[in-house]
Amino acid sequence: MKKGLIVYLTDSNTLPMTFDADEALTSLSLSCDHSVLAASAEGFYDIPEAWHLMLTRGMQYISCIKGRFNEAGNIELYGEPLRLYG
Repeated sequence: MKKGLIVYLTDSNTLPMTFDADEALTSLSLSCDHSVLAASAEGFYDIPEAWHLMLTRGMQYISCIKGRFNEAGNIELYGEPLRLYG
């Protein structure tokens, strides 16, 4: 079963100046087949768009978890993952 994870940035107004979403997701070392960042800021998926992207890429289990930037400018996850599909 392919697993997907949506990381929703709760405070997307504090994006670092040099932010690479792919690098940020890689540094989290997530245990899933595909991950996507979502946020309310322009240039990011919102949660329904990210969910649809996961479905079209064949994910059979999709979860969403909250993330925020720490003082070092890295994403830290918090809260429990919410299962959206599967």
